[in-house]
Amino acid sequence: MSFFKNINYWRILEPIMLGTIANIVINYIFDPNNPDFIIKEFIVAIVFATMVTEVSRKIDIVLEKKFSWTHSFKKRFLYHLTYLTVFLVVLLDVLGNIYMWIIGEGFHTLKELLIINISVFILALLLTILKWSIHFYQNWRKAENYLNDSTNQLNALKYEIDKSAQHIELLKGNDVYKINTDDVKYAKIEYDTVWVYFETDSKAIFQGTLNGLIELLPSYLFFRVTRNVILHKDVILAIASSTYGKIDLKLKEDIFGKTTLTVSRPKASSFRKWYYSTSPINL
Repeated sequence: MSFFKNINYWRILEPIMLGTIANIVINYIFDPNNPDFIIKEFIVAIVFATMVTEVSRKIDIVLEKKFSWTHSFKKRFLYHLTYLTVFLVVLLDVLGNIYMWIIGEGFHTLKELLIINISVFILALLLTILKWSIHFYQNWRKAENYLNDSTNQLNALKYEIDKSAQHIELLKGNDVYKINTDDVKYAKIEYDTVWVYFETDSKAIFQGTLNGLIELLPSYLFFRVTRNVILHKDVILAIASSTYGKIDLKLKEDIFGKTTLTVSRPKASSFRKWYYSTSPINL
């Protein structure tokens, strides 16, 4: 399926359209009462049209390096038309006549060459303008999507930063404490109770689950390293790779009677990304 996604369908469709329409138009101009449509002529017209569209594409690539659409639109447009016209003269007047001579049908008259040149040039110009319109539309869509993504990232950044200034309510005895989220050092589950540690030897109960607590904490500061523990980044003293893709953490605080914890292999990748990230959001 990825093969079909990478196909430039316009690059295939463009010469077919140009060759087919040009052949129909020219036949009607030459003999409006009895136009002669032959399959062989359509095939030849499409072959010549392919040369036109490929050269037009090459002209576009060359001009892209010299003239910007945003700053030199008129100059680029004129250069493109000039180069395209010169190529059409060479292709239709020289190669076209050589082809007619090879198949034994003689040379085109000046009137026929003029009609062919003007017809194909107008069609090539229209298709080129259509292609440029599609190009501008796609770039506009990309810019709009980029702007939306940037807005979403900015909102996510603001949301995470706002979390740092928010408070969470904790229960200690019969008293309710309100502390800043970034004052939390770590939280752990003991006997089905979520204990939050926020000062030296100070702890209180969070009346909810560990999942509920992690949602209230800024994600760039806190990580749920195990099923039962959430850590503030500042509590981690050092990290080291362990066996089977795990990560060993050396802590500044004593948790569950030890100063080390192990991050499981499934969490190791996201933990490293979080730990080494300097951004308040995961981009």
